[in-house]
Amino acid sequence: MAGIRTKESPFTPGKPVPIEYFVARGKEIERLERAIRQTASGRNENVFITGERGIGKSSLASFVRYLGEKEFSFVGAHCFLGGVADLEGMMRVIFQRLLQEVTDRSVFEKLKGIFDRYIKGLTLFGVGVEFTKDRSELRTLVENFLPALRRIQESIKDQKSGLLLVLDDLNGITGVREFALFLKSFVDELATSGDSLRLLLMLVGIPERRDDLTRHQPSVARIFDVVHLRPMAESESTEFFGRTFGGQNIKVSPDALSLMVEFSGGLPMLMHEVGDAVFWQDTDNSIDGGDAARGIFDTAENVGKKYLDPRVYRALRGQSYRSILRRIGKLPLGSSFHRQDVLGMLPDKERKTFDNFLRRIKGMGVIAEGEVRGEYRFVNDLFHLYIQLEAHRAEKESRSPNKA
Repeated sequence: MAGIRTKESPFTPGKPVPIEYFVARGKEIERLERAIRQTASGRNENVFITGERGIGKSSLASFVRYLGEKEFSFVGAHCFLGGVADLEGMMRVIFQRLLQEVTDRSVFEKLKGIFDRYIKGLTLFGVGVEFTKDRSELRTLVENFLPALRRIQESIKDQKSGLLLVLDDLNGITGVREFALFLKSFVDELATSGDSLRLLLMLVGIPERRDDLTRHQPSVARIFDVVHLRPMAESESTEFFGRTFGGQNIKVSPDALSLMVEFSGGLPMLMHEVGDAVFWQDTDNSIDGGDAARGIFDTAENVGKKYLDPRVYRALRGQSYRSILRRIGKLPLGSSFHRQDVLGMLPDKERKTFDNFLRRIKGMGVIAEGEVRGEYRFVNDLFHLYIQLEAHRAEKESRSPNKA
């Protein structure tokens, strides 16, 4: 309708950060840029980007791939392996994505020539590349992975500096022992061949995925240079919100900025959730503390439903579990709690299940151990706030005279 201003949020909750909004991680980017330079000079580099969920691993990998392509003339592919549980499936994803994502037409034609026998469908300029699903053909690529990469390097050496492969979303493949053995064998074969390969291989996953690999093959630990992401510093979070809202010509008051920084806890995933919810509270291109507070309450609802409800409230079906969760949720935001203190305020039935409750909710990533034995804290304040809201809602419903 005429007269209505169309708004578009610059925040991208649940997705990797667009390149134009990527901030901070200066030390990590410098380290990874060094790996790109080393690769371009003829030395294979292997990196494992790790950190907790929501810390920005995929966004960093995406940015480094962009850097490699734009600044160092690499050919890159960001391969998401979710649902892939064998090496054949991994080969299909890697080479299909490589063909789909290359932007140089002449390079695409060279890659197409190498993999022509495996391509079963093709639309204009590779956008719709369909790679073979035949397992015997894919097994050939598994057994000849290094020769295939060498052919790629040889065909593009006059136009490109190297090859950058990102293997992301490793939840299925790292549970397969053959994957760990494959990585070790690949690196050993390359090291003993005496022939360099300009390949930067980046794996992206939570620490447990790296643990999977080293459990299957301990020597894998020494293969990768580990880049461990920590929560962003307060100054970095402040810069992120300031730059992103500033790009939309929206002013943010100091108290609103402080609230957003506090409740996002330095986690890029939550920074985007908070920023998006607060963005939609704005009506006058000026965000004050009230706008931020309302947005944070909306964020707690969104985060709870997206990240907690499926894993917590549905998993903890027993009423005693939910009752414990709501009791803990009433604690002041940001506070930790001690096992003995909570036990002292629980009735007998809940006390008997409390330790099992702690194990389950810790395994779901909702709470973490503190520095003192028996101490726990919520992983972030938004989880805590959501559970506070749930506790308040449940208490209100229990007092309602219309309750059935």
